[in-house]
This record gives sequence, C-alpha cells and structure tokens, in this order.
Amino acid sequence: MIPVEVHGIAVGCSAHIGRYGYVASAPYTAPEARTPLVISWLDDEQLAAVDATEYPNYRRVLLSGEQYPMLMPSGERLPAAYLYVGERGVLMSPDGTERPLPGGGDQSALLTRLLAGSPRLRELLGPDPRSWVTRAGADPAVRREGTRIFQEEGWTLPQPDLLHRPHHGPGGAVGPPGHDALSTPE
Repeated sequence: MIPVEVHGIAVGCSAHIGRYGYVASAPYTAPEARTPLVISWLDDEQLAAVDATEYPNYRRVLLSGEQYPMLMPSGERLPAAYLYVGERGVLMSPDGTERPLPGGGDQSALLTRLLAGSPRLRELLGPDPRSWVTRAGADPAVRREGTRIFQEEGWTLPQPDLLHRPHHGPGGAVGPPGHDALSTPE
C-alpha cells in the first residue's frame, strides 16, 4: 500500500446504510480537492475478494490519471487506478450546510446528526447511534428502508461523472484494461 494524492476527488459519506449498521465512506468529485488516499496493487484473486465485499453498494471504476491526477510520494504520476464508487452517491447534510458531508469521521456524531434531521429515521432506527447500529445491523430490511429515507429526504448527491466511467467487477465486468494493464511501481 502506497499513499497517493488524488486531485479532483474527495471523501464523503455513502448514501446507504452498510451491513453492520454504519454509514461508510464514498468518493465524490470535487474539482479543487487534493485528497490523500492509499493505493494497493492486487492480484486477480485479491481483487475478486475486494469486489465481493463492495458489491452491490459500490462499483469499481477505472479512474483516469489525466482527468484525476494521482501523485505518489516520489512525484510519479499514475496513468490510472481503480476506485470504488458508491452506487447511491454521497450524503449531504440534513440542514443543507455541508454538500456533501465529510466521510471518515466520528460515526456516532454522524448518526446523531442524521437522526436529528429526520423524524422518519428516528422512528425507524431509534433515538441514538447505539440503537441505530443495533437495529440496522440486525435487519437488511431496516437498512434498505433507512437508505430509501436518505433519498426521500433529499440528502443524496449522485455521482454520475464517476459512475459512468468504465466499470469492473460483479454486475459490470468490462474488457481491457484490466488490473494487469495498470503498472506496478518499480
């Protein structure tokens, strides 16, 4: 794994409730962003294992290094890399102050904020983050309903620029270039 600075991509909150009841992170386009991410070089078996954990909530897309420059610590630019993009986009804040919500932070604070913004989520998931994770983690129907509420509340920001890129993996395998076409740094 190597750190890489990606231009034009930032990290927000995925607009779905994950299988263990949490709200995971997802990338989104942000023209002025310079985001530190990590890149891994995986073989076919490893890539298939990661695909299996991400599908159907994420799609693996091929990100162009020309459109989204990716710089390694050495200064070398990557020609392309795969990126897992949220199928439902990213979450905006319930009060409209942040578009989109930043990902990767305090999950309890995030869930508290989302609960405060929607009586429907409170009715479905309870009054606090602990009840949210317990209920959502135990029941796929609750996760689907909570995800639907995000959309109905108008909190989702789709990412068509990322989702309409060539995609790979379950439900969307396309031909070359595969991961073998992406060079491994020396």
